[in-house]
Amino acid sequence: MILSTSHIIFMSLTMLLILGCGILSALKIKSAEGFSLNGRKGSTSLVAGAIAGTCIGGGATVGTSQLACSVGLSAWWFTLGLGIGFIIMGLFFAKPLRNSKLETLSQILIISYGRGSGPVASIIASMGIFFSCVASVLPAIYILAHMLNISTVLSSIILMILVTSYIFFGGMKGASVSGMMKTVILWSMMLLMCHIAYIKLDTMPFFESVFAESHWFDLFGQGYLQSLENVLSLIVGVFCSQTYIQIFFSAADARTARNGALIAAMVSIPVGIPCIMAAMYMHASHPEIPPILALPEFAVLYMHPNLAGITIGALMMALIGSISGLTLGMSTMVSRDLIVGLFRLKTSRQALLANRICIVVLTFAVIVFALCHLESQVLHWNFFSMSLRGSIFLPLAIALLFPKLLPPIWAIPAMIISAFFAITSKSLFNIPIPPLFVAFIASAVIVILGITVGRKYDYRIRKHIAALRQRFLHRSTN
Repeated sequence: MILSTSHIIFMSLTMLLILGCGILSALKIKSAEGFSLNGRKGSTSLVAGAIAGTCIGGGATVGTSQLACSVGLSAWWFTLGLGIGFIIMGLFFAKPLRNSKLETLSQILIISYGRGSGPVASIIASMGIFFSCVASVLPAIYILAHMLNISTVLSSIILMILVTSYIFFGGMKGASVSGMMKTVILWSMMLLMCHIAYIKLDTMPFFESVFAESHWFDLFGQGYLQSLENVLSLIVGVFCSQTYIQIFFSAADARTARNGALIAAMVSIPVGIPCIMAAMYMHASHPEIPPILALPEFAVLYMHPNLAGITIGALMMALIGSISGLTLGMSTMVSRDLIVGLFRLKTSRQALLANRICIVVLTFAVIVFALCHLESQVLHWNFFSMSLRGSIFLPLAIALLFPKLLPPIWAIPAMIISAFFAITSKSLFNIPIPPLFVAFIASAVIVILGITVGRKYDYRIRKHIAALRQRFLHRSTN
């Protein structure tokens, strides 16, 4: 990727504009709640900006174009699934989430299932978010390395500086303002790219022979089961993501949260189309270019240098914003649910410091993991992440909609066993069913047992556990 002076200038100006606005908007943040929840005063535009700024990242842009180089239109399921997930969240869950007045996903579970469910949910959800971060870190490392002609290690260091600058000072307020501006710029550039890609494909010689196979223009080109798994994993993953739930918590009220989610859905769904069109043209005309670089290379080769620079700058900020938003959600859970209790932090300033330290540590861990898996498929990590987060879907949905339906003692096994199957169903047991379905079935079996059989024996089980605990304490004291 050879960049001209115009490319570099306009790319840098775009990145500085988006990054600077986010930091300046949040200079007065002094409390942990102000940092992680924007003081619970987020407007519709800020809620939509924060959601779109997080979800339109590596998977929605570079990852979609990477997959489209081999499967065509069916790569659209990623942004389609995200949009459908936000519509469902806005219509059915925005009100109970916002009205709960909580800060983390695990706190919802603790209210219904007791303190033991909190750390379990935090660890599972954090693992899921971790792999989503990897999906945005991979293309960011590649693009920086190719643009600046540097090693992947050096580009990783630059990326870490950019990510921590984006989120370390601004928190939710910075992410919301930057996300809103980044989305407007990127959406405009994607619209222009869609027009250029359409003309290129329409005038391309031998179009029918290049795309003769039917899967190129078939939304179910990867098969109905695979497509169903993709869209369900995204819907479930969105619902079980601390990052998006945290954005709902930050809204001024339930109506604002709902409207922000619906606007974000309408913005995110179309983003996949220009990415797919550009990728298909690059696949046909420039097969020598790595699929992960298809989207930025199309901008460099076929857009005006100034506009290409803005597009690449917005793409980079899309990746950085996604990593930052996801890291903020992960660090909020780790600091709020684990660190604060473990170290008995009492003041808001101490909690804020713990959150910021977690951001730096977790960003470093994600980048190191991505460096060890540079050749992997971007969307693989996204879909795996969503499947893992889906392990807490049923207990969380029941806690929100039917708080007293599932006996507390059954919630933790449902989450742990479901997560176990999400991780091992393919690698260890080689089960032909998609991991999401295996994990969901395992969780559903335990939940159904808990609701039907568990209610009858819940008191006896609790009494048994209490007796065992007393015996253990008695022996340890003696």
